[in-house]
Formats: sequence, structure tokens, C-alpha cells
Amino acid sequence: MTDALPNPLRGEAACRIGNTDLVLVVEFGRLATLCEVAGCDTMDLLYTRLIGFHPKTVMAALRVLTRHPDGDKVTRDLAHKAIAELSAADEQSFRKAITKALSGHINDGKKLRGETDHLNQLEKAFEQATSGNALSPS
Repeated sequence: MTDALPNPLRGEAACRIGNTDLVLVVEFGRLATLCEVAGCDTMDLLYTRLIGFHPKTVMAALRVLTRHPDGDKVTRDLAHKAIAELSAADEQSFRKAITKALSGHINDGKKLRGETDHLNQLEKAFEQATSGNALSPS
């Protein structure tokens, strides 16, 4: 694994492409750049292409969303290495990482706006429920 540990609460996720470990970070500015580079004019289209493992969009995402604490050159070299190793075998790893990073970015935005965390509310309700937590007699 890379020295750069991902912070999922900030829209970051670890991703392995081929033999290359990297961290993808989702920030709004990076998403804007990715939309431009990948030729997407809406976030819906970008999301569809990312989750659908659209080759050009995935390659662009690796270049735009990769980060490394040692700076731009290391980040660029790492992204280029991952792009060179990219194959259809990496679809599941990429999809899991990009979903985690996008979810973290969205949830962070909701927290900044004071919006309700529905998953947290659901977990609290489950913990307080008595019937769903009881052992079944069968």
C-alpha cells in the first residue's frame, strides 16, 4: 500500500490498479477538471461513466483524482503507472474505490450544510429497537 493513507471522510479511497496502489481523492474542483477532460457535461454522465468503467473516463479519473503527499511529480508518475497497468481486471477495485470516494465527498458536503445523516439515524433507530434485535425462537 502507498504511504498516503486515505481519509474516507474527506472523499478519499485506496485503489489498486494492476500492481500500483494509489489514493483517489474526490473534491469539487477535481470533479470539474475530470468532467472537462473526460468530455462530460453533467455529473450524472460522469458518474455513469465512472461506475460503468468507461475506459477514457477511468483513465482520466486516475490522472485527475490520484494524490500523493510527496507532490505533483510523484502523483503524476503514480497515475501514469496505474494507467499503463489498467485492464478490465481492475474494474471491481476501481468501482469500489470511486464509489467510496464519491460517497465520502457527498457525505462531507452534507455535514458542512448541517443536513441529516440518514444512515446514522437508521443505525440509531435499529439500536433502540427491541423486536428486531430479539433472538428468534426458531
